[in-house]
Amino acid sequence: MDFRIGTPKKTLGSVYDISGTECCLSTGDLVKIIGKEVKFVSCVDHNEGRCYELPGNFQGLFYIVVDIDTYNTLGDLKRQLYGENLIYPFCFASRTDIILKDRVINRQHPIECVSSGNFQPTSFAVCHVWEDPKGACIKIPFSTMGQFYECATEGSYTLQQILQSPALLKRSYTCNSIGDGLYRLTPIYEIKTIMHMRKDIVKMPSSLEVEVIDITSQCGNIEFIKPLSLAQISERKEIFPVIAEIVETSECSHLINNDIFSALSKGQKIIIYRKELSRKILATAAKGKISRFFYIHAGYDGKVRHKPREFTTVYDLWTQLMLGVKLNVVVTQDSESDEDCFPSLCIGDHLKILRHTKIKVSDSCKETEVLVCEKDPTDDEEEPDEIMLPLYLQGRFVEKVKDSKRYTVSDLIQNVKLPCEVKVVTRDPSLPTDPLASFAFIKLEKLIEESVFLVSFLDNPSKCFQLPIKWTDFSLIFLKDPVPETDPQRTSITFEELNEWYYYNVWKELPSKELPPPRPPKRQGKVSVESSQKCEEDISPKCNIRKNNQPPVINPLSRKKCIPETCISQTLNAYSPLPQKSEAKK
Repeated sequence: MDFRIGTPKKTLGSVYDISGTECCLSTGDLVKIIGKEVKFVSCVDHNEGRCYELPGNFQGLFYIVVDIDTYNTLGDLKRQLYGENLIYPFCFASRTDIILKDRVINRQHPIECVSSGNFQPTSFAVCHVWEDPKGACIKIPFSTMGQFYECATEGSYTLQQILQSPALLKRSYTCNSIGDGLYRLTPIYEIKTIMHMRKDIVKMPSSLEVEVIDITSQCGNIEFIKPLSLAQISERKEIFPVIAEIVETSECSHLINNDIFSALSKGQKIIIYRKELSRKILATAAKGKISRFFYIHAGYDGKVRHKPREFTTVYDLWTQLMLGVKLNVVVTQDSESDEDCFPSLCIGDHLKILRHTKIKVSDSCKETEVLVCEKDPTDDEEEPDEIMLPLYLQGRFVEKVKDSKRYTVSDLIQNVKLPCEVKVVTRDPSLPTDPLASFAFIKLEKLIEESVFLVSFLDNPSKCFQLPIKWTDFSLIFLKDPVPETDPQRTSITFEELNEWYYYNVWKELPSKELPPPRPPKRQGKVSVESSQKCEEDISPKCNIRKNNQPPVINPLSRKKCIPETCISQTLNAYSPLPQKSEAKK
């Protein structure tokens, strides 16, 4: 049957495969057709039985295959071959003479019907008679009796013209662009429909074998219920507060480990009060080898204190410098470089990180990246020294923290630059047990700001919680139930334990610059203690004068208060390979 745009249909089918997706069309389902679009045109060769798929923009020309039947009236021929509404001219003749009031047209004389008209109560065809000496158009009533048949013409049709005429779609054609067969054209449409409880427009091919009944006159203005996602609901601010029912949901246990998210299941009714911006800290803590992940909200009432951070390589200190943090650290493990030109570090040395640069050491042509530090003197009368430490140097360093103040999470969000490590020194009094206080330290990694809904369960409207819009895959429908008169307060949840999957996906969404670069590679190979002849030629005998744009040779053990900027190249290069210890050291 012909589809009527915007008319609901009643299906009598079952389960169908639509575009590779299983779609259930149960008996009694209402479907409203809102549009259609040609996907392709099926072209069947009557002679060979082959089927072609023609695109909608096919440019070949089609010629009508002349009908061989005979019709008793001109109106019968026109209705059968060209439909009620005449769009294009056609040619015909009669096997008997056509007798009109003012003339007689001889039998088998070709006549062209160019249009149709209506003069009550008679409808007629406006025709042109071939080889008529008068050369005038005549009117032939469609009720005229005779033995009418169609005549061949040289007229052609494009695919678009055929698709626009239901009558032309019933005809057979020849087309030189395809072959020498007789072809029947059938457009295959993509029917766009809406259905109850379907989030998206349901697209069905017109070739889908399903029985439908037109019930447009019986339905009137039916409102189709369309489930909405949280993202779609967030764009409709004028509706809040509103009661909604969850009609489709994915498992939420992979997000946050608490009873509230476990209760968000199909059929659950919730109250959505408003959309707001949630600010919380992404944190990690560990006991042994087991890591746990948290969101700590600003409402957490426990008190924390800064914990000095520990670093195991100079490279770790460099990563903090790249973040804009100039640390003061204390050496907690003796360490020495594999190259004699770099200083050794002893337990208790105090270092202040100044800057990063690259140098060429005296026994190698390759450049080494170093961290310039200020080392406090052991004697009060001495002045601080500037030393250079290669990034590959390993050791143990502890951050010097002079701040002993106790902070709330709100204070940390406003005043402290993350990341940092803290220790909970005062438990949250609102919690029966505070798991955060059981950790030796907690690493506060990142301030997270995301859009959430302030929500409560309909049967417990006084207890509100935050529902992340981005990470929860819900489909909801709005209910017309009245919203209880309650004063929604902010969520009483102070922290949430995150699932590992959720934690790492949150990190994936953060800008890539937040992720630390990989550690520098270990040095390989053995380097001779003596400088190469080429290096000696490139360096002036005088101290630190460059030739041929080569970096200067600098003695890192020099006890100068400052290093001239002209002697140091500030360009960041690849890490220099680590030489093995010389035989003299062994």
